[in-house]
Amino acid sequence: MMTVLNELGLLGVWLSLFIEGSALPFVGTVYIITIGFIKNLSWLEMMSISLLGSFLYAVGSYIPYWIGFKLGDAVENKVNSQQFAKAKQSFHKYGMWTVAISSPLPLGNVIPFLAGMTKMKLLPYTLLTMLGIAPTTFLFLSLGQFYDGSKQDVLRIIDQAQWIAVIFVVIIAVIYIWKKRRVPCH
Repeated sequence: MMTVLNELGLLGVWLSLFIEGSALPFVGTVYIITIGFIKNLSWLEMMSISLLGSFLYAVGSYIPYWIGFKLGDAVENKVNSQQFAKAKQSFHKYGMWTVAISSPLPLGNVIPFLAGMTKMKLLPYTLLTMLGIAPTTFLFLSLGQFYDGSKQDVLRIIDQAQWIAVIFVVIIAVIYIWKKRRVPCH
């Protein structure tokens, strides 16, 4: 698995950030941390990788943003339009910074939908998303620089954890498919 990670390298970092931005259930954090340990990156390289990665994350997040943008009117028509207008106003007043603050968090996948639903302008949305993602990407890449111990031990642990995660996902998928097949169709 480490050979594949090493071969993908920075392309994998950027691809994982794009996928994470798209709100698909994907955890690229482990990959980014691993690359930080594998590659001997300079501080300038980590900064440029983080900036480009945050832009690609923002571009990936345009998918849920546009879904929210298109669904916003339908949601507004289904709920109390006064309440929706108030929520929209609150998001524009206070919520803009929640884009930057929550982007790197797991709940950050909801923010592009909300930003689209409230018709947040794309340029501030993009810049605030990048502002939230770039520092965390930089932090994850730099963990390898701060660790003084054996990098091989850390990489071995990461490799084992990845295999455990893959096995866990496969088991869950098999159980789900098995249960679906056992349930009789009505």
